[in-house]
Amino acid sequence: MVKGGKGSFLGKLKLNKKFLIMYIFCVIMPLVITDVILLKSVYEAEFSNQTFYREKAIEAYKNYLDELLSYDHTVSTAIDINKNLNTFINTGYQIPYDYYNSYVNTVSNSFFSTISDMNQDRLVIYSDNQTMMSGHYFHNLAEAKREAWYKDFTESGNKEAVYAYYDDNPVVLTTDRDRFIYVCRMTNTRSSITKIITIEHKLSRISQEMNEIPVNCSMYLCCDDYVLYSNRDINPDYQTVMDRAAGGKYYTVQEFEKYGTVFKIYAFTDGLTVTNVIRNNIPVLLIIIIFTLLIPIVIMKLLERSITDRIRILEKAFGEGDNDIFQPIKEIRGTDEISSLMHNYNRIVDINNELTNTIYKDKLREQESDLARKNAELLALQSQINPHFLFNALESIRMHSILKGETETAEMVQRLAVMQRQNVEWHEDAVTIEEEEEFINAYLQLQSYRFGDRISFNIDIRSDCKNILIPKLTLVTFVENACIHGIESKSTQGWIFVRVYKEDDKVYIEVEDTGDGMDEKEVELLQQNMNTVTIDTIKKAKHVGILNACLRIKMMFKDKAEFAIESEKGIGMSVIITIPSDMITTA
Repeated sequence: MVKGGKGSFLGKLKLNKKFLIMYIFCVIMPLVITDVILLKSVYEAEFSNQTFYREKAIEAYKNYLDELLSYDHTVSTAIDINKNLNTFINTGYQIPYDYYNSYVNTVSNSFFSTISDMNQDRLVIYSDNQTMMSGHYFHNLAEAKREAWYKDFTESGNKEAVYAYYDDNPVVLTTDRDRFIYVCRMTNTRSSITKIITIEHKLSRISQEMNEIPVNCSMYLCCDDYVLYSNRDINPDYQTVMDRAAGGKYYTVQEFEKYGTVFKIYAFTDGLTVTNVIRNNIPVLLIIIIFTLLIPIVIMKLLERSITDRIRILEKAFGEGDNDIFQPIKEIRGTDEISSLMHNYNRIVDINNELTNTIYKDKLREQESDLARKNAELLALQSQINPHFLFNALESIRMHSILKGETETAEMVQRLAVMQRQNVEWHEDAVTIEEEEEFINAYLQLQSYRFGDRISFNIDIRSDCKNILIPKLTLVTFVENACIHGIESKSTQGWIFVRVYKEDDKVYIEVEDTGDGMDEKEVELLQQNMNTVTIDTIKKAKHVGILNACLRIKMMFKDKAEFAIESEKGIGMSVIITIPSDMITTA
């Protein structure tokens, strides 16, 4: 018994199911775990690559900005140490003509026009020399005081600074609203005159040059809280960048300071998903799937078929033992243990068929004849047994259970006896509702042993309704329908309610369940069939229980009884029988 218990589970499984278990736990699961680990490694490598691409892109943008501002610093230094320019700016002029001649000589011998025209930048030197005329490269310092950068620059005391902002009210109408300005003080020569150099870059030129930097990321170059450049969005604001950075981990930011101004470069890449990883590494993943999943499964399947196909042949051959003569296996493939088993089977078949033909065949026929005769005699005896013998046997079982203390079994037997006696005793078709209640209660108690906590019920019959006569086994038919079609198909706890009461000169009988219910079309069809049921309808119907009960109720109450159904899919169903009080008879 112990050995059989240990091997009972595997012993009950078919061979192909055993192979399936072996596939799952010995092949597929290890391979899937291995593939998941490999896929995780590929994912991490892809994540590292994205981080590397972002860092390289930021480095390229930072180098560009360093070169741009280094160029500005070089130009401003060259201007600051130029003696001719300093002399020109420091000189006081008596008349505009003197200033104009000096301006022409100075500018023609300097690199102002070359620098400005080559890079499309606007170079301006502001000074508080009141004898100079404002125009082109040289402007009065009073004009600079109206610029947004001036106050911050003078208060900082720095020699150099960089500013980027959107100018709502530019001093020079031709100046771009989006401004990127390098500012430097001229301090190389001793003079009481204040001189400030500004180099304003055209953002269109910067954008064009930065667009030529090869990157595969979404880039944002920010100066403080102003977005100086983006290779994806047009005129993005700083909050957009912050929102995008707060939305995920697939970005890199580098912060650095130039001339007292903080710059931030953001690099964003698309979110890394398993789908993206698979799409980017299709060749590698195909190789992994082929060599770690498909090939092993194909080999295992071929091995299984080489075994199970021949086992099925043996199974079929042994199954033919119901015939008088066993049939040998005609084609035997292979030379392994299974093929040897097939050869041995053929030898046993030859011996068995010979014995069957010579010794046992006539004797088996004689035994079959005797068995048929005895079965006929037994059936004849059984047909004479009174059904009350069953009740006596059930009572004996109940008493024996009580003596042994098995009260639950005794209660089940008692309720079964009640139901069986009600089925057998058809000498009287009409019973009181109180008697039908006893049978309903017995039936639901038996169902409670079957469903356990999944079924609960409540029977509420008013005292003035208990003596009303109704056809036997009609209400319990509706209760049975509620159990089978309502509670049985539901995995959660369900309720069955039986209510009988009088109201407005009518008697109402309700059977309600909290099962799965029916949809509107099913309810409409069933309610019509219940109210129009005839004997011919029952003969044609597949399921006659409910319709049979409805017909007997209609016949007893002379077609005055009405049937209604209330149901909602997934909630429950209620059958309501309405009988006029003047049609009621009591016991």
